Amino acid sequence: MTAAQHKIQRQILIVTFGSLGDLHPFIALAHALAAEGITPVIATSAAYADYVAGEGLAFRPIRPDGDDLVARLGMEMGEIARRMAADDRFLFERIIFPYLRESYEDVLAASADVCAIVSHGIALSARLAAEKRGLSSITTLLSPVMLFSPDDPPLGSLLPFWRAPQGRVGRSYNQALLWTLAHAIGLWARPLRRLRHELGLPHRQGLDLLLGAGSSAAVIGLFSPLMSSQSSHWDKLEIAGHTFHDRFLGPETLDPQIGAFLDAGAPPIVFTLGSFVARQREAHYRQVAEVAQCLGRRALLLADEGDVEALRATMPGDVHVAAYTPHSQVFPRACAILHHGGAGTTGQALRAGRAQLVMPFLGDQFDNAARLARLGVARMLDSKSLTTETLASELAALLDDATYALKAKDCAERIRGENGAVVAARRIARILDKDTPAGSL
Repeated sequence: MTAAQHKIQRQILIVTFGSLGDLHPFIALAHALAAEGITPVIATSAAYADYVAGEGLAFRPIRPDGDDLVARLGMEMGEIARRMAADDRFLFERIIFPYLRESYEDVLAASADVCAIVSHGIALSARLAAEKRGLSSITTLLSPVMLFSPDDPPLGSLLPFWRAPQGRVGRSYNQALLWTLAHAIGLWARPLRRLRHELGLPHRQGLDLLLGAGSSAAVIGLFSPLMSSQSSHWDKLEIAGHTFHDRFLGPETLDPQIGAFLDAGAPPIVFTLGSFVARQREAHYRQVAEVAQCLGRRALLLADEGDVEALRATMPGDVHVAAYTPHSQVFPRACAILHHGGAGTTGQALRAGRAQLVMPFLGDQFDNAARLARLGVARMLDSKSLTTETLASELAALLDDATYALKAKDCAERIRGENGAVVAARRIARILDKDTPAGSL
């Protein structure tokens, strides 16, 4: 094999879609793959091209981009986030399914010279392209809700699962409910089934249709084993652990203004809604600032960049407002962390070892919040019925009960030893080695 052929043999396309919480784990994985001698190529929304290039990684654009969505839906991103929070089907019916063929075409073109495709769980088009090209497909899950485990079912679901099934009866009940749910979703995913038929791909159903649960070479969970009480019933699954990459465009050092605020007094409450949910949530940030004042606490608010100046203009001196800041830089200096339950934020909060108050808005955030509460490190508050009074009560209860902080410290000691990106990269390298014919290198 020539050097050029060997390079293609060890080149992988990584396809993801969504916010920074959906991209950071794959940046970490790309760096870990490079350390294994594998060339990673990141395929995601065009808006992240500069970021990916700044990490020294190859990039390919995949539709839809944020501008595409704003133009097609006639909504700003803040309104899109609100619609997603109000309707669980909005993400698929208005964003993923309408762009499914375009996304597939982009991934197909980007995968011409790779030997495998690694995909985010919701990157449906990536698994279609892998099948069409006959490439190894590795599905990556960022949260345990997507395991559909009968032993540890989705905790944020409205369905009547047995949360801690004992014996065969409870497990069988959950298994039947999960099977029904997976197949109902599969029937609902008509655009996906239709495109598979048009591409001449074999019929799949349930979790194999949605996640490649049976057809993928591996399913890798990039979240902490702490978040799931069982490893799941999937033979190909490996829970690799959390990844902790969170730098985005700016310098790796802490912003001097934030540093000065943190140094000027007692550890503050740190409040973030991530990079997506935070859009047009100015009222929530004012509410948290008011509650912090009532409790006699300082607060650091990490808000959407478009809201920072307006918020700063009305905040007292013991409340500081900033745009996106790597959570690893500020969470360890908090007295408590108030957040939305996003997968990336959850991992960073666990590693920081601080008590948490979680107010989920959409998707897997409800399940993550419930799992954090089960660990004893957090309290959970319904964002849809949030009032200043309930927020103050929950924060006070969190801060007054030392048990949460003690549990959080214990979990932090365990999660700090995790490196999901390295574990996942080594699993993928083994898959590539297995797929490489003997004597071909």
